[in-house]
Amino acid sequence: MTSSFRTVLFDCDGVLQRPANDWRAELLALVPDRVEDEAEAFLEDIRLAEKPTMDGSADFAVKLQEVLDRWAVATPAEDVLPVWQRLWVDPEMLEAAADLRAAGLVCALATNQHNRRAEYMRRELGYQQWFDPCFYSCELGLAKPDPAYFTTILEELDVKPSTVLFVDDTAVNIEGATSAGLNAELFRRHGGRAALEEILRSYVVLGR
Repeated sequence: MTSSFRTVLFDCDGVLQRPANDWRAELLALVPDRVEDEAEAFLEDIRLAEKPTMDGSADFAVKLQEVLDRWAVATPAEDVLPVWQRLWVDPEMLEAAADLRAAGLVCALATNQHNRRAEYMRRELGYQQWFDPCFYSCELGLAKPDPAYFTTILEELDVKPSTVLFVDDTAVNIEGATSAGLNAELFRRHGGRAALEEILRSYVVLGR
């Protein structure tokens, strides 16, 4: 493989992994008596509570418990957390990463995760066997799409942005990476190894 990049940063959700459960249904089951608009507001409340935890400044379980209390949900947050932990990891994407590493490239994770999910992923999913290092937003103290998230990773790796390729399924994260000088490509969500190889071929063939 001849390319201008020597490091590949992988997003997780939508790229390497996807939910193995119907997470919406599981969360909505906590508020079974709510009308549709209220149920959607409950999900939005959770989303808003999760967002500021991505930089590690707050424990997601604490923020989630606050939401559950507001909605009079008797189930404790600790019992709800597994909703975010039921994940399927694409084995072909792991094999692709292994092939890239065998070709001499560095493969690393660059993922937004709250502290409880990051802990679970480290403990149960074994990403550290396939990616080195693993950059979790809650541990960096910064989250995508903040360009500082990417510049911090560059500093940690001691590499130039032009030598790094970042793949993510969210456009705003691609914008954050390109503003930091990285090569960044929008990944077709859940596209698997075929989607990754399309991106890689474009760099090799076009000499980008």
